[in-house]
Amino acid sequence: MSRRASRVDATASPRATSVRAYLHRWAEAAGAHVLVVDPSEDHDGLETAMAGRGVHVTWVGTTTEGLIEFGRLDPHVVVVAADSERGATLEFVTTVAERGTAYVVIGVCSDAAAEAGELMLLGAHAVVSRPYVPEELVDVLDRAPRALDDHACVRFGPIELDAGSYSVRVGESRIGDLPLKEFELLRALLLAAPEVVTDDALRAALWGPAGKRPSGNTIAMHVTRLRHRLEGTAAIRRIRGRGYSLTL
Repeated sequence: MSRRASRVDATASPRATSVRAYLHRWAEAAGAHVLVVDPSEDHDGLETAMAGRGVHVTWVGTTTEGLIEFGRLDPHVVVVAADSERGATLEFVTTVAERGTAYVVIGVCSDAAAEAGELMLLGAHAVVSRPYVPEELVDVLDRAPRALDDHACVRFGPIELDAGSYSVRVGESRIGDLPLKEFELLRALLLAAPEVVTDDALRAALWGPAGKRPSGNTIAMHVTRLRHRLEGTAAIRRIRGRGYSLTL
């Protein structure tokens, strides 16, 4: 093996991947777990949005797969679509509710609301709308007995960001509430710190992989504002042609 190849292998790590991939790894390793049982396949956006909130989503299409993943993951919340195969769904909800370890949520479309009532009687705890909305699922987690707690925390040096309480602390002092994009920018930089995060990776972290992709000037504007808030504690370096790095 060449010396160049050895260097590449030695430096390869999750921190060298995109922020989006790192968010997923972080959420899976340390975050709250949500198991979604739904035959729909439109879930990439939800998984990414929830990973950014410190929540790992496992999505399966059948109740059989759901039972397997339930036993493997011991999730905080289980979401099951009300319009899945009726008999199998009733049995699935009964089995999960009897275990008593997960908060069971029924996902309903407007034309399936009546089916949720029977599932609630079997032990389900709440109902959410389909297609699923990240903010609604986070609210469900907050109401669950095993809520987010410390799972949404990320730390680097004296800086601590808690996505659950939407707060940032430096040592013993709390920074005033950040605007949403500055909060997401700081979280993305903290997750990779002190490595460089590329402009494309930051756009994906702040606006989603399929969302509006603003120019580098927009990111620079948010970086400038965040620099002022962290002055004296951390620096946000601009590496021309590559991206940004948070250092102490």
